[in-house]
Amino acid sequence: MVQIVWVFEARPDRLPEFENVYGADGNWAKLFRTAEGYIDTALLRDLEKANHFLVIDRWHNRESFDLFKQRHAEAYDELDRQCKELTLVESKIGIFDS
Repeated sequence: MVQIVWVFEARPDRLPEFENVYGADGNWAKLFRTAEGYIDTALLRDLEKANHFLVIDRWHNRESFDLFKQRHAEAYDELDRQCKELTLVESKIGIFDS
């Protein structure tokens, strides 16, 4: 299994929308569910900084995620574009094997 880990600083005035889009039942998870090999998404909020989050997307393997990105590149890029207005900072920490 691989886990893709992101760190976000959400816009303070857009927190509910950010949590809806990036949460376990949000737009990203819905898009990922169209692919074979997707397991789930976890949204973790920092207890000390309310607008700081980790997002962890779990996939069976790296190949499943790579294939998803190839097949759904247009939808992925469009959703990413739409979500830019929800964040101040977005950074991929890495892809971890477990």
